[in-house]
Amino acid sequence: MRKNSLGNTLRDLRRQKGLSQEELADGICSAVSISRIENGNQIPSQQVLEALLEKLGTGLYQICNVYYRSERQQDFEEKAQEIINLGEEGNMEQAWKELAQLQKDCPDDIRSRQLFLTVEATLRLQYHNIDPENYPLEETMELTQKALTLTRPNFDYENLPSTVLTIFEVNLLHIIVAALAGMGRNMDALRLGERLYALLKKHQSDVVNYERIKINVVTNLGAILANMKMYQDALQYIDEAQSLSLKSNEHSLLVMIEFRRAEIYCLTGSKEECANILKTLASYTALTKQTTYLQLIQRFARDKLSLEL
Repeated sequence: MRKNSLGNTLRDLRRQKGLSQEELADGICSAVSISRIENGNQIPSQQVLEALLEKLGTGLYQICNVYYRSERQQDFEEKAQEIINLGEEGNMEQAWKELAQLQKDCPDDIRSRQLFLTVEATLRLQYHNIDPENYPLEETMELTQKALTLTRPNFDYENLPSTVLTIFEVNLLHIIVAALAGMGRNMDALRLGERLYALLKKHQSDVVNYERIKINVVTNLGAILANMKMYQDALQYIDEAQSLSLKSNEHSLLVMIEFRRAEIYCLTGSKEECANILKTLASYTALTKQTTYLQLIQRFARDKLSLEL
C-alpha cells in the first residue's frame, strides 16, 4: 500500500461529494490538516479519521480504519457485532455467555471500552422486556451515558443534527431513546429520537450498521407515539421501519417491528388483527428458535388477549 493511499482515498471521496477542503474540515480539523493528509504528509488521529469518513458517508470506513486497528481490535469488534446480532435474533442466553468472554478479551483503548459498554447496554435493554426487575432501565441509562462520555464528555443533546457522530455514539443515543421511552419519559424520548432520525437521514452511508440503527430508531419512534396515543402517526413509523427493513434486507429486525404493530393494534382495540400477527410471529420465532422473542410474544398474547400460543 502506498504511503499516501489514505490521502488519495480521502481526496477522491471529498471530490465526489463536491466538498472543498475547508468544507470537509469544518468542525473537525483545519483545512491545512486536510491538505497535509491528502498529500500523505500527515496521518490523522483515529477520532479525526472517523469524523471525516462519516461526514463523507462512506462504507470505506472499515478499509481505511485498518491503519489504526490491530488484529486484536478488529477481532474484538467482529465478536461484539456477533453478540449484538445474537441479541437481535433473540438468542439472549448465548449472547450473555459471549459477552462475559468479550469483557476478558477487551483491548485497553477507549474505542474498545466504549464498544463493550454499548454491547452490554444493548443486551440489558433487550433483556428488560423479559426480566425488568433484574435489568432496570435506570441502570441501562447510566451505563449508556457512561459509555457516551468516553468520547463525548460534554455532549450537546440539543444540537444533535449538526453533530458528526461515530457509529458507536449513534448506537448509544438509540439506546438512550429506548430507555427514556421505557421509563415513561415519552416527550424526552420523542425529541431525542426525532433528532437522531433526522441526523441518520441526513447522513447518507452504505455502512450496514447505520441502516440497522436507523430501522431501530424508527421502530422506537412508532412505539413512543403509541404510548402517547398518537396511533396513526405511530403506524406510519412502523410502516416506514418495515419498508426500510425489507429494502435493506435487514429481515432479522422484522420480528420486533411487527410485534410493535401488534401492540398498537391491541391498544386501538383491533384484537383480531393483533392476534393474527402474534400467531404468525410465534410460529416463526419457534421455528427459528428465537426463544427470547417467543417468550415475549407468548406473554403479551396471554396477558393482553388471554391467548395461549
